[in-house]
Amino acid sequence: MKRFAHGWLRLPSSVALAAALFVVIAAVLPSRALAGPWSPAPGHGYAKLWLKWLYGFGYHDGDGETIDYGTYNEVFLNGYAELGLVPGLAATLHFPFAELFTLEDTRTGDTQRHITVGDPALGARYQALSLGRFAASLEGFVRAPLAPAGVKQAVYSKDSDATGNEQRIGGLRIGTGVWDAYGGLAVGYGWNRIYLAGTGGYTLRTGGYHDVANWTAELGGSYSQNWQGRMRVTGFHSLDNGSAQRHNSPSGIGNGTSYLGFALETEYQFKPRWYAGLALQGGGGLISRQTGGPVTDFYVATAW
Repeated sequence: MKRFAHGWLRLPSSVALAAALFVVIAAVLPSRALAGPWSPAPGHGYAKLWLKWLYGFGYHDGDGETIDYGTYNEVFLNGYAELGLVPGLAATLHFPFAELFTLEDTRTGDTQRHITVGDPALGARYQALSLGRFAASLEGFVRAPLAPAGVKQAVYSKDSDATGNEQRIGGLRIGTGVWDAYGGLAVGYGWNRIYLAGTGGYTLRTGGYHDVANWTAELGGSYSQNWQGRMRVTGFHSLDNGSAQRHNSPSGIGNGTSYLGFALETEYQFKPRWYAGLALQGGGGLISRQTGGPVTDFYVATAW
């Protein structure tokens, strides 16, 4: 982690480091279940349904401080699918079916709940290059703003000011209200049992929002007949080129959020072409305008 505040500072360095591996950022862009640069053959594809749970604590503001606030949870039900259309070209769709946010008001102890459909993203991947085990693809998507924009609930710290009143640190947002358009390059190399893959891209945002530089690096493979796993590092870096005000929301949904994070994932093939998996996501640092807290994904997936 880049920043250790409050209780983190008092931990021994080895304990703090281990704990930091499980301090997570709720990504402003939901997981896209990437298949690297490899596109499925025409008529073939992949589908995934997963449940994400975030238990939030320790809001990382834009000034580098970590602030204690009320109990916060996110529970999302997401779907992803890709389908080969013609040789080398696949269509992709990420659809957040339901997103539940719960946030405690520290002034009263009451918890409010907010539920919405998420912002879907429709895209494509074109495998432009195949050289033996190496592949490179161009990919992109457009994300539509279906979730309601604006502040849905004020967020207050647990610490009181000089007059004994809790201080407002931001407002919970559950939708951006703007369109996103992503374009990037994906590359990968596969051996018999393992593979390396990476992406680099750029997200244009409307409404005066700051654009975002995106990248991932991933190592994965199979370690037994029915078990697979992967490790992934992700960068999401808000640029300083927009005119809109940056937002302070524990969800990270809004303008100005940045992070460096990682994920560990394992999955089991329980029948031909069917998989069940578990993913743990963690923060690696550079967290800005985002909550901390552990994120766990449970999923089922199929390929055809």
